Amino acid sequence: MREIADKSSLEGFFARQREHFSRRPPVMKLVEFEKGELINDPLQPLSRFYIIVKGSVSIYNLTEDGSIRYISEAAAGTLLGDMEFSGAGNQSFYIEAGETVLCLALPFRENLGCLENDPVFLRFVLRQLAGKLSLSAMITAAAQTLEEKLLFFLSRVQPDHEIRSVNQTLQPLHCSRRQLQRVLKKLCEEGRIIKTGRGRYRLRD
Repeated sequence: MREIADKSSLEGFFARQREHFSRRPPVMKLVEFEKGELINDPLQPLSRFYIIVKGSVSIYNLTEDGSIRYISEAAAGTLLGDMEFSGAGNQSFYIEAGETVLCLALPFRENLGCLENDPVFLRFVLRQLAGKLSLSAMITAAAQTLEEKLLFFLSRVQPDHEIRSVNQTLQPLHCSRRQLQRVLKKLCEEGRIIKTGRGRYRLRD
């Protein structure tokens, strides 16, 4: 992570997120994460909020047997740190930068008085927290077959309803490449998804 000391960029990105605050937090920075960099680790819970303003991240956790349980992909407008701020730090997720990511960083301690008394921001925290927990529950319970899981993944988890890489999709769906390719081919033939390139598929509008 590195801080970007560009005040005009900081204020420009904050202006796009201004609707989530009744007043400007006193301490705020613009930071950058490189692709593959771990933004959050449950063993070292976040001590600040991050609002993604550019790029995307993968959110996942580890089950008791050590396997990875994929939660979602998050893009601009997503709030990170909601779990820790709400006191559920032991339930927080791993968050990994899927590409170069820019975030507004708001330290809890320095902004506590302001944010705890901002009803607009607290509603934003609740919406974000509820969304993550809801997706986690639904992707586990709602889909039974691989076809159902794939359609759910495209419609509810992927922000742009698209698979960019078959290999990267194997982990969240817990299947083999052969199984996934078979289902992708079937759904393409049925016209439910569209192949947009090598290893890329999009849910039909």
